[in-house]
Amino acid sequence: MEFERILYQTEDHVAHIMLNQPDKLNVLGVNAWRELERAFQKAQEDDEVTAVLLYGNGRSFCAGFDMQDSVDMKEASQWQQYREVCEERDHVRSVWECSKPVVAAVQGHCLGSGFELSLMCDLVIAADNAKFGETELRFSTTPQPSALWYTSVRKARELLMLADRISAQEAYEIGLVNRVVPADSLMEEAGKVVKRLSRLPTETMQITKRMMNRALDGNGFLRFNDWGYDFLHLSKGMPTRVGKQFDEIAANEGMKAAITWMNERYR
Repeated sequence: MEFERILYQTEDHVAHIMLNQPDKLNVLGVNAWRELERAFQKAQEDDEVTAVLLYGNGRSFCAGFDMQDSVDMKEASQWQQYREVCEERDHVRSVWECSKPVVAAVQGHCLGSGFELSLMCDLVIAADNAKFGETELRFSTTPQPSALWYTSVRKARELLMLADRISAQEAYEIGLVNRVVPADSLMEEAGKVVKRLSRLPTETMQITKRMMNRALDGNGFLRFNDWGYDFLHLSKGMPTRVGKQFDEIAANEGMKAAITWMNERYR
């Protein structure tokens, strides 16, 4: 089977990429990231595909990184952990570097890795029940700085330093999403947007996207993204008092209990 954690299909010049682990709120572990990159490569190489629609199965778009993968990685050497972090960076960039326009349809949780994934897309259509957030600091790791290029410095600091969640409406008001629609209209609205993109001239569309991406890169987007993953690796190897408590609860009571404890701590 080509994909186990996502579904990929094409229809009317649009590649549909669906995160498909609804029982886990579509969290992204190492293998899910690898599949996602392969899916975007497939869309990139298909000349019949002129736009991409990315969405999640079930009640959430993506609730973040698979914490079990994070626990497993702690047993690896520092060098292997660094290679895994660099690999994740490359997976994320496969979305950014896709020359065809990418629309994300977001419902429910869009946190951590899911939030970062949404920022790599060209347009974001959000359901009114969506919750966005860079919550990494809760788990003693550093967030990515990408939000600095999408909203004001003050708001970006608030998002990254409070590690809190914001509503779809607030995400719209500060420039993180393009439209907010009722949850039951999400796929219809996202479908209309991606259909419009797919029908515009793909040659000049791809050049236009490259122009805008390179303008952001000129302001340091990719360079600081690189540094962000370097700091992420450093933070993973730097024990914190809160992190030790989290790990202890996870070891004794399970990951679900640890996450519940963490959420209660910051309620």
